[in-house]
Amino acid sequence: MANMVRIEVQDQFGKWNKFTTVTNNPTSIKQGLERGLKTQLASKSKKARAVDDKTGVLIDMAHG
Repeated sequence: MANMVRIEVQDQFGKWNKFTTVTNNPTSIKQGLERGLKTQLASKSKKARAVDDKTGVLIDMAHG
């Protein structure tokens, strides 16, 4: 099974919340981050990040 990547968005209080899980490939991660930035939850902070679901290592981050 491929490694999965957790897409999280930051709420207005600075807490990271799980948005979705995508496969570990650049296209899926980019699309997941873009979708995460458009959510109501990210409307204040405008931050989303991609984190390896197993290790918790930060893979990428997006600011909207």
